[in-house]
Amino acid sequence: MNAHARAVAPMFKSYACFLADAADPRSVGGKAYSLGEMSRLGFPVPPGFVLSDDAFQEFLDHNDFRRAIKTMCENLDPACTDRLRQTSQAVRALIRSGKIPVGIRDEIALWRARVLPGATLIVRSSAVGEDSGEASFAGQLDSFLNIDSSEELEQALLSCWSSYWSERSLFYQLARRVQLRGMGVVIQQMVRSRISGVLFTQPPARSAKDDDRLVVEYCCGYGEALVSGRVNPGRFTISRTDLTWKRETSPDQPCDPKDEALLFGNDLIARLAETGMKLEKQFRGAQDIEWTVDESGQLFIVQSRPITASATLGSQSPSGRPLVIWSNANVNENFPEPISPLLYSIASAGYYHYFRNLGAGFGIARRRLWAMEHQLRNIIGVHFGRMYYNLSNIHWALRSVPFGELWVDDFNNFVGTKKTGEPSDAGRKRRERRRGRPAEWLELCFMALKTLKQYLSLSKGVETFERIVSEYSERTRPERLQERSLNDLLTDFRGFLEIRFHRWNHAALADAASMVSYGMLKRFINREFPESDEASLHNTLLKGLRDVVSSVPALKIWELSRRVQEDPALKFLFRTKESAAIASALYENEEFSEFRRELSDFVEHWGFRISGELMLTVPSFQENPIDLLDLIKGYIEVEGASPAEVIRRQDADRAAKTAEILSILSKRKWLTLVPFVSKAQIARTLLRWTHRSIALRERARLKQALLYSRCRRIALVIGERMVTLGYLTNRDDVFFLTYQDLDQLLSGGAMFPDQTRELAAMRKREHARFSTLSPPDTVEITAGVYLPMPNGSPVERDEQRNSLGSAKLAGTSACGGQTTGRATILRDISESRRLKPGDVLVARQTDPGWGPLFFLIRGLVLERGGMLSHGAIIAREFGIPSLVGVENATERIPQGKTVCVDGDNGLVTIVD
Repeated sequence: MNAHARAVAPMFKSYACFLADAADPRSVGGKAYSLGEMSRLGFPVPPGFVLSDDAFQEFLDHNDFRRAIKTMCENLDPACTDRLRQTSQAVRALIRSGKIPVGIRDEIALWRARVLPGATLIVRSSAVGEDSGEASFAGQLDSFLNIDSSEELEQALLSCWSSYWSERSLFYQLARRVQLRGMGVVIQQMVRSRISGVLFTQPPARSAKDDDRLVVEYCCGYGEALVSGRVNPGRFTISRTDLTWKRETSPDQPCDPKDEALLFGNDLIARLAETGMKLEKQFRGAQDIEWTVDESGQLFIVQSRPITASATLGSQSPSGRPLVIWSNANVNENFPEPISPLLYSIASAGYYHYFRNLGAGFGIARRRLWAMEHQLRNIIGVHFGRMYYNLSNIHWALRSVPFGELWVDDFNNFVGTKKTGEPSDAGRKRRERRRGRPAEWLELCFMALKTLKQYLSLSKGVETFERIVSEYSERTRPERLQERSLNDLLTDFRGFLEIRFHRWNHAALADAASMVSYGMLKRFINREFPESDEASLHNTLLKGLRDVVSSVPALKIWELSRRVQEDPALKFLFRTKESAAIASALYENEEFSEFRRELSDFVEHWGFRISGELMLTVPSFQENPIDLLDLIKGYIEVEGASPAEVIRRQDADRAAKTAEILSILSKRKWLTLVPFVSKAQIARTLLRWTHRSIALRERARLKQALLYSRCRRIALVIGERMVTLGYLTNRDDVFFLTYQDLDQLLSGGAMFPDQTRELAAMRKREHARFSTLSPPDTVEITAGVYLPMPNGSPVERDEQRNSLGSAKLAGTSACGGQTTGRATILRDISESRRLKPGDVLVARQTDPGWGPLFFLIRGLVLERGGMLSHGAIIAREFGIPSLVGVENATERIPQGKTVCVDGDNGLVTIVD
């Protein structure tokens, strides 16, 4: 704006200001503030002025519209699209019927005459809350082009104000739970655009975090058609390093060659790229920049906003419906294969009760729990038969409580995902807004006291859970089930559901305690030792915990293998026969009676602890001991230290490292005003809490495996009875009914009992089809939409390993140290016979059933899992250098290749 125009600017009522003076986003809105900031910094922004939110509020008061609008908009639901559309139309018609106050009309006329005399105008909405780091409202509000007369300007102004209640804007606010707080209007000189577009300073894709390209989309003429989605644009990319560009697609509506020459025929691309990178630096984050070029080849920037739509929870699909992030991180550890309808029905209700009861246990206010009801009832879902967490709902629920962002971080660490639905800076802003609210702090204090009480009684609570499961498992011993009536079996099945839904909270609290204490320990150690050579120093302090029950099966199998080695006949049998033949010989030959007794004792007390122990469809060692004999054969080949000795060594190493850390921290005071409390005391407390909670969590998980094994056996006997009654073809078909189906059918309340056989058969066919698919670990898809079948047909699992893409693969360290060994890739524990002592195990995920294999291996590489996954915990027990989260490790590491696992730096290297 030149000095003369500024000098003659109106000096009375301040409804408007120069674009370059639009410095308060609360008054002028996000778009005007961004344009003003760019104008002040010298970026090429078309000249203009801004009508502030004061004018909008004055207009509403002058016409007495507020009460009527509030009544129209009460109890809107984003899912009720018809009412949303009708409400929008009614409110917008009301606004357009209003009268602009004389003072506002006169001031607009004066500003236009003195600042933009004779210019054709563009009138643009600029809402308060638009283009923020939390919400962009891109395309939700209206702009109006080619405005010439005063009448056109007034109508455009009314239409801009009415777009505050556009159907798109109302849906966006309701679906994303954000709210506009006012409306400014930008009135600028209209650029005679020949070619326009959008520049993304970061590729708008979640997988492109390391991509150094700028992405540009363009179309001929004005960019409004592109932004609104009415045309398919052309696209090209620009390298940040040397500004070279590459065209990818041309626009659907071909441009005049003269227009494209403006863009591709001179230095405009370089200017566009440099301007985009300067804006990114100035606004401290990736930008979505709208630009246009006039007939002379002059570049103008008409908008710049933070990129939110591709990187945040609640972003929208082209249909306008919210997107959901699904992840099978951690949940795949428990459910590695397609799940049955019976299991899904149990898990779906179980996760709801798990999180809701956990929230109540932590003292979360009842009103907050009711507000989370929808999210809690939809914690999990299924794609191609695989179970997924609904991260969008989980993160939303966690963020609904005080200091929710920390809960999100701990949860992500716990399950082993980096996906988060909301940028951390937005989370910080939310926390800042909460500071100073007495009610929030009072609630937080109550939660802290309730949590402390729960934690102090955690050991007793886990003991209670163990007792409940033990009593139930004793009542439902498999050998007694055949004697029970169908009604008794239904009662037993309901007993399982009662425990799973309503008596699980002590186990859930152990999960939460391990998650929170581990997160606190990690943050504390990383803060105190930021320059440590060990990237996972906190994990080193958790090695060799001797009271973790997950390592016991390995100790017991070792003892059985020593019995074999000590007995020449047993040793000859195990070394010369297949496992099936060994089983027959053990149960037919009386000379092996003592070993058979010891083996039976192991199966009785530990035989339910298997890979896939929660799947219901997987038989345990108690049903099929052949795989157990394969494990014993592997142990026989191992010489040297026993698992107990290995754990003792790790325990000693951990104790020495802990003493070293505590010695350093003892010289650091916690608070200056509290000199008698050192940071060593804080560390000692956190370590004690973390050790204890991990041990308690593993104890609860052991009983969980026992409980699910009993449910499986009850279901199978029910299946046998249903075959006799003609409801099923095979007893295993019972797993293709839901628990609701079973309860209604066996209680006499089923609506279509004669269709049960066909229903189970149909579900079984689909389940078999899902088993041939390999869905992605993370899915981002529109709410209420499901993944389509690839190319209309199943995709077979790739049994051949893909060619090596890189000699080095990165992951997250779960246990420090370095080792080198032969890579053995296993899909599940049934392939364990291929594992040789000293190998590096490479797998998609592990669960507690894999525990006995850990004593045989030298290193561990997993595609999935978090720091508190069972694979990570057991690896630390034995001090095995381990990585989790190594993307596509089972595909990228060739079978049999020598690999080096660097647990200190989170790298695995293929040596040859």
